[in-house]
Amino acid sequence: MAVPAQVAPIQASNGNSTNLDVVQAIYVSTPAELNAAISGAVEGTMIVLADGTYADTAFPIVSKNGSETNPIVIKAANQGKAVIAGSSYLNVDKSSFVTIQGLKFIQNATTIPAAVRMINSNHVRLTGNTFALTQPYNQSGYKWVSLEGATSHHNRIDHNEFGPRADLGQMIAFQGNVMSKYDVIEYNYFHDSLAQPVNGGETIRAGLSGSSMTEGFATIQYNLFDNLDSDDEIVSVKSSSNTVRYNTFLNNKGQVTSRHGMNNSFYGNYFLGDGVKAGVGGFRIYGNDHKVYNNYMQNLTHFPLDIDSGDFDGGSDGTNYTSGDLAKHWRVYRALVVNNTIVDSANGITIGRKYDKDKPPVDSRVANNIVRNSKGTLYNERIQSNTVFEGNIGYGSTVSNEPHSSSEILNVDPGFTLVDGLQKLSAASPAIGAAVGSYPFVTEDFDGQPRDAYDVGADEYSAAPIVRKILTPADVGPNALD
Repeated sequence: MAVPAQVAPIQASNGNSTNLDVVQAIYVSTPAELNAAISGAVEGTMIVLADGTYADTAFPIVSKNGSETNPIVIKAANQGKAVIAGSSYLNVDKSSFVTIQGLKFIQNATTIPAAVRMINSNHVRLTGNTFALTQPYNQSGYKWVSLEGATSHHNRIDHNEFGPRADLGQMIAFQGNVMSKYDVIEYNYFHDSLAQPVNGGETIRAGLSGSSMTEGFATIQYNLFDNLDSDDEIVSVKSSSNTVRYNTFLNNKGQVTSRHGMNNSFYGNYFLGDGVKAGVGGFRIYGNDHKVYNNYMQNLTHFPLDIDSGDFDGGSDGTNYTSGDLAKHWRVYRALVVNNTIVDSANGITIGRKYDKDKPPVDSRVANNIVRNSKGTLYNERIQSNTVFEGNIGYGSTVSNEPHSSSEILNVDPGFTLVDGLQKLSAASPAIGAAVGSYPFVTEDFDGQPRDAYDVGADEYSAAPIVRKILTPADVGPNALD
């Protein structure tokens, strides 16, 4: 194996000088040099890839351990100019504090498990990379990035670009029957995936049916999802205790789905459509104890928010099942759908969208939401349930297909005013200070302003600074990396 030609000392990330055998920069320009550098890497090693193509060689990163202050870094000398191609891939196994930065992945091989595979590893950071693989179509699908292993935890995938994509498979997939834990996926740009003829094209799949009873504690935040049509589930959550927040979804043919698992939270997200493209939706929920709040949805052509009926009842505590039941659509228990705003869309909030599933939600609450559409049924109970409605506003079309008092759903113009393309509360809005009930997790609104008067809907009428806005490509991906 070739020996890297250039080795030089570098400064430790904590600003202190270190010995050459502890912290070093290694410059490589061939696949053989890269593998030699990885093999010899120790805490603080930085491997710098020259511009060029690194093809047809696996790059195993096995039992390599940096530290929080001195990680092992594998990075491109110039952003996007070190290209991983052919049958090459990075396999990070039983490693920790490893950073992979600035590479471009364009593999077209059918033999690799993923462009980057993280197995039983922790504190691995995948940042500033571009993924635009061109693998041929295969019905089993391909994963671009995978996280797997019962001892994986605290990994971070940030400021990467994923897309375009024309084949089947996930851009990021959590694999195995036990979820990797406490991982963060943030500030990534996911875009332009083509429709597929079969299921299995989720942009992010957070777990599998077999892992749905394990807690992932994953956080998916501040990402931009744009024009993704490869699956009905843009983000598919198939595990428990995860958070999906502060993301922007632009004109994607699909929904964010809590498909399996319990106790997931979905809040502060923007869902924006063009009002023309079919199938552009918001949320679909199954399972126990989910919270959906402070989300803003506009010009959607599908279902903005669906608390669906199920075909299997796992019980109030979610323990009444066998392994064969994990792939079913579980009955919803105790969903809290609170302080969301839906405007100018084809549907509103729906209870039990799937007519072929006979188990309605149980003990769920729909509270302090605003739905203002000119068509459809705003609060549509397709299946009878004991769902509690309180403090909601509906206006512009049929309010509900079931009788409700004005304290449950008030038929009144919410008094919006257009601000930066969004329908927000005007000073005269009847929603101001009108929220009811006790939902202590709602401490701010969708753009980060504090809930002082506690208004109905995703917006709080406030003069406080706006903390979060709709994300654009300039806010995410490699070009937004500091």
